[in-house]
Amino acid sequence: MNSRAARADFFDASALAKIYSDEPCSDVVREYFRSRATKYTTPFCFYEAMNVLKGKWKHKGQLTIDQYLDAAFRLTAWYGASSSSIEDLNFTEPATFTEAKEIAQRNQLDLSDAFQILSVKKGYFSVLANESSTVLVTADKELADAARTEGLRTWNLMKEPAPK
Repeated sequence: MNSRAARADFFDASALAKIYSDEPCSDVVREYFRSRATKYTTPFCFYEAMNVLKGKWKHKGQLTIDQYLDAAFRLTAWYGASSSSIEDLNFTEPATFTEAKEIAQRNQLDLSDAFQILSVKKGYFSVLANESSTVLVTADKELADAARTEGLRTWNLMKEPAPK
């Protein structure tokens, strides 16, 4: 099959923070991000990434106010254009919450990470299969390991070369 099969790439908050601010491996994930046609995130990851940027400014002194506001603007503009209209799973529905809770328990994850896995497994782009199946892009080793355990294609950008 074609190694350049069309697919979606799901970016978690750890990857988004590296794209929109300078961190180790930012250049690697930015290059990959720019090369992908279909990329998205969930509202959870968007807000979590916004919080990471806030922490880098307010608590860690890694961003100036201008850098923080610029990074937050660029992230918000991207999210608004690419992901905000994607119909995702409703985390407040009891069946969805229960399934996320089971993923969390199986993998010793927090519910936000479990919901990310569930979103890739059963959300909007879950109909893509085989070489077109969604790749979960993360810098979080625990999330990457759990996603693989749950049968997802995953790129741990801190440890592995970018997928083709």
